[in-house]
Amino acid sequence: MITITIVRLIKESFIDPKQLSRAKQLKKSASSLLFFILSLAVSIPIFMSSFPILQNLGADAQAVAQKIPAFTIIDDELVLDEPMEKGFIYKTDTVMLTFDPKNSYSERDLASRSENFTLSLFFSRNEFVLYAGGIPLTIPYTQADKMTDQFFKSLLTDFTKNQTLSVFILFIFCFVVSAIELSLSLLIISLFANILSSLVGKRQTFFDNWNMALVAISVPALFFVLLNGFGFVAYFQEEIIVALALYYYYNAVKDTKQIPEA
Repeated sequence: MITITIVRLIKESFIDPKQLSRAKQLKKSASSLLFFILSLAVSIPIFMSSFPILQNLGADAQAVAQKIPAFTIIDDELVLDEPMEKGFIYKTDTVMLTFDPKNSYSERDLASRSENFTLSLFFSRNEFVLYAGGIPLTIPYTQADKMTDQFFKSLLTDFTKNQTLSVFILFIFCFVVSAIELSLSLLIISLFANILSSLVGKRQTFFDNWNMALVAISVPALFFVLLNGFGFVAYFQEEIIVALALYYYYNAVKDTKQIPEA
């Protein structure tokens, strides 16, 4: 089976780095499966640490929903049922609501204010911005004609009521983040691996280096996943994983004979 072959290759490469060269023989299906498994493993500690935040997020989102004043979007602008002289900011532990109908805050202000919150909601005169994990989602009011405050209130309350959906969304988010982080680490390793293989006189394709990097990173990544699962997060963790993977890669190719010049 593919999984048994991959596990054996990881084990043997960890014991004897020269076996890492066999990773070049991995098919795309096996390589994709290993990438999926590692991404899934890396996402578990992130999900575990984020789950308590999700529970607090439910209560905070409901509190924020009650603070949104009544309004209707008319002619691409936010129109309050009861006009107010100035906006306001309402904060909980995980959610921040900024109501700014007079456009008093710049985009830089919004981004900096959102850094310490899981969710940040910004209502300006002409657009709505949602920051989730520091990532902005902007909805111009040109695309929200006749929309009222009830839409946003129900969005917050429905999200908190459906815990199964919330947990699923959180897990998918953690998995995507883990996959992106793993991809960046593999890209860095593959680029440095290309330099190392050139230094020892061995020409290898990017896909060969990617597969070798994928196998080389497995044990260090899983080791730190285990540590993270117990609440231990090392300084420069990503850098250590990349360095260890490159060490294994170098030991796999260093004895290769130089390629004769043409």
